[in-house]
Amino acid sequence: MPSPLEIKQKKIPLLEKFGIYYLDKFGKRELTHHVFDFTDEELKKKINRISNKGIFLSALTGLVLVWPTVYIDLLKQNEPFIIHYAWTIGVTIISIFIEFYLLFIITIKAVHEVSELINIHSHKKDFLQNGPFNITSILARAALELPDPEMQILGIDPFEKVSKKNLLILGLLYKLKITLTNLIGKFILGNTIGKTIIGISINYIALPVECFWNGVVLKRVVDEARLRLFGFALSNHIADNVLHDHLIDQLSPEAKIGCIRAIGNAVVMAQNYHPNMIVLLLRFQHLLHINKDYKYDDWNLFLETLKNVSEKERDFLLDLFTIAASFDGKISKLEANNIKAAYGEYYDLYLPRLLKLTAHMKAGRLNAAAALCKIDFIAG
Repeated sequence: MPSPLEIKQKKIPLLEKFGIYYLDKFGKRELTHHVFDFTDEELKKKINRISNKGIFLSALTGLVLVWPTVYIDLLKQNEPFIIHYAWTIGVTIISIFIEFYLLFIITIKAVHEVSELINIHSHKKDFLQNGPFNITSILARAALELPDPEMQILGIDPFEKVSKKNLLILGLLYKLKITLTNLIGKFILGNTIGKTIIGISINYIALPVECFWNGVVLKRVVDEARLRLFGFALSNHIADNVLHDHLIDQLSPEAKIGCIRAIGNAVVMAQNYHPNMIVLLLRFQHLLHINKDYKYDDWNLFLETLKNVSEKERDFLLDLFTIAASFDGKISKLEANNIKAAYGEYYDLYLPRLLKLTAHMKAGRLNAAAALCKIDFIAG
């Protein structure tokens, strides 16, 4: 049977291999708890503890490893130009290499600790254990802030409505943030206070700037890892409930195709491709035993499906569409402009649910999100 997943980039990037290696190296303890054993408040406290420890370590790493660059720059400032910058650049390269290595380890360790809290290994689905969308690979990319691979599932192209040019510009701006912050800080201090503060060169502003940005990045990585892990847990929770309640058996062939269209169109309209949606899509593709391309990302065909199926099946599909649309923790402009066409007369019923569920996903309120992830044959 042909695989429904077509990866455009076959080779795993070196950095992703690095992340996978260390995530595996940190070990997989035999844990007995389930993530839903914890209340949202307990989960928040535990994840905050992991995040705060990581922020402290990453800030400390930045502080220690930026200091040599600033120190050597000031020490050699009266030397000839070539000697000055040869020393500065050499020390900077060594410091950056060490800092990046340590930051990678710190972030991977933080992500690993969150994954143990979620106990991702309680899910044993074979098709979620291998390939680029197994949870270890997903977490490795989150920890190192690597892009997810370009691919198609059942002909659904997550990047169809995503501007590659905009993604490139955003990436470049992100990489320039520390340099720009340093330059702006030096300019402001140099024009208000002078070149020194109580005898300390304003060049040392690089230290708190580096600490700040390292902390920001670590916090963002942990939040993204939490979102991916919660999405993974919820996808399995939803699919298991649908299977347990024998809901799939009650769907017509057109409604089954509508399930994939509901998720597929949410994937495309998100304009912010996220693995949570892909895991949900893979779970339902597996439940429905669908392996052929049938224009699942065609919005007009999805709307047509909603009109053709029974009222109960339509409610089921709108539940699934609402969940899928919320799974990246945000609502894109394209989604906001089109969801009314899908919800129709039930727009005022489904929209509050979509907004609440999206907010719960973004804030990391797993149990609150799970309560809104019920799929049945009742509107709303």
